[in-house]
Amino acid sequence: MTFSNVLYAILSLGMIALLLVGVVLMTKAKAEHGRAATLGMFGCIVLLLGEGYSLVRNFTLSSLVEAVGVSNITPMLFVIDLIGMLFTAGGVGLLIWAVVARRTPAQAPSWQQPQQQYGWQQPQPQAPPEWQPQSPPQPSPPPQPGWQDPDRPGWQNPQG
Repeated sequence: MTFSNVLYAILSLGMIALLLVGVVLMTKAKAEHGRAATLGMFGCIVLLLGEGYSLVRNFTLSSLVEAVGVSNITPMLFVIDLIGMLFTAGGVGLLIWAVVARRTPAQAPSWQQPQQQYGWQQPQPQAPPEWQPQSPPQPSPPPQPGWQDPDRPGWQNPQG
C-alpha cells in the first residue's frame, strides 16, 4: 500500500465521519424541519455511499489495471468515474433541494394568537343556534355586605 493510498483512506474516513454526523443531526432535526431534514438526510446517505464507492475503487484500481490491461482501461475508468459522479451529483442535488424545500412551520405556543390571514377565505360552516351548546343560567350574585343606598332603584327594604 502506497503513501497516497493511506492518505486517501484517512481523508475518506474523515469525510465518512462528517457525513455520519450529518445524518444524525438531520435525523434529530426532522421534527422541526420536516421534509427538508429528510431530504438532507438522504443527501448525506447518498454522499456516504459515494464515498464508500470511491474508497473501494481506489484500492481495487491497481488490480483492475492488471486484469484488463493498460490499453483497455480507459473505457472502464470512464464508467467507474461516471458512477462515482452520479453518487456525488445525486447527494449534492438532494442537499440543495433540502436547503430550498419548504419547512413545516413550528407550532406556535398556545398563548399566542394565530396570525390574521388576508385574502378570500372559504367560510367555515356553523351550526344553527339551537345546535350550539348553551351554558346553564347563572344565579344572580348575592347582595354585597355593608350599607346599601335605599334610594337606588332595585333596592328592597328587608323590613318592609
